Amino acid sequence: MSAVSLLCAIVAHGGKVSSDFHQNNRGFAALLRHGFLREAGVMSSVVCYQCDDPHSARVVFEDGSHGYHCPEVGYVPLTPEHSTAFLPDLPKLVERLADVFACRQRKSSSLHGKTWRIGAVSTVSETVMLYYHPSLSSDEDVFDLQNALAREARSEWRLIVTSRGGFPVAGCSAVHLDDLVEIDAESGALSPIADPGVLVGVPRKNTGGRPSEHGALLKLLIEQRIREYEALDAINAEARAIRSAFDAAYPDKPIPSDSAIKRYIRAARGGS
Repeated sequence: MSAVSLLCAIVAHGGKVSSDFHQNNRGFAALLRHGFLREAGVMSSVVCYQCDDPHSARVVFEDGSHGYHCPEVGYVPLTPEHSTAFLPDLPKLVERLADVFACRQRKSSSLHGKTWRIGAVSTVSETVMLYYHPSLSSDEDVFDLQNALAREARSEWRLIVTSRGGFPVAGCSAVHLDDLVEIDAESGALSPIADPGVLVGVPRKNTGGRPSEHGALLKLLIEQRIREYEALDAINAEARAIRSAFDAAYPDKPIPSDSAIKRYIRAARGGS
């Protein structure tokens, strides 16, 4: 799992996480090292693996350290590495998204509830307003988002970045965080992998260039996978599958860029 996909999963978890649970995950170490996670006290419970029947145990503070009680082995002390809790640093994430898309009209605090304004992105012909909401997986999430957007100036083009779910929101388009950017595990830098203008359907100016010479081949592969129920829901995963299929089917042709592949996938899905 990539660092950005892991961040989405942690946000979707909706609570505190520990480095102990993710100790072998390089993505978690990268998120922690580059400030996408922040310390949030101590875990309220941990899983005990000291006995033959792993179980959840409440963390307590005794004799100057944190630990827990196991019915079989007694009191088990925890090191800070095992007891420290972490939460996603959403202000930091929103700030970095605003930086990578060179946004104007930023806001450093949430608009209302769990909704954040990332800022305004300039495209060739229009301005797209970017917002972040952790989840769009329930009616409650949508109501919270709509209440926040009602406090904003009306914008024709709105893109909601989320980490979970995809409930439709009137007047807005939505994209999962890991379909919009990547996180470099070494530097922590964000890199765009999709164009906000394309995602919301901003009309593209005719530059006079000719369509991609591989467009017809990509379209054929994509539609074939859809017809045969092989298409994957996640854009990134499906793009990797299409890339492999293209390489296998046309080994003598250069492989199209990831952005081109994803563009054709979204077009085949009706812009979803």
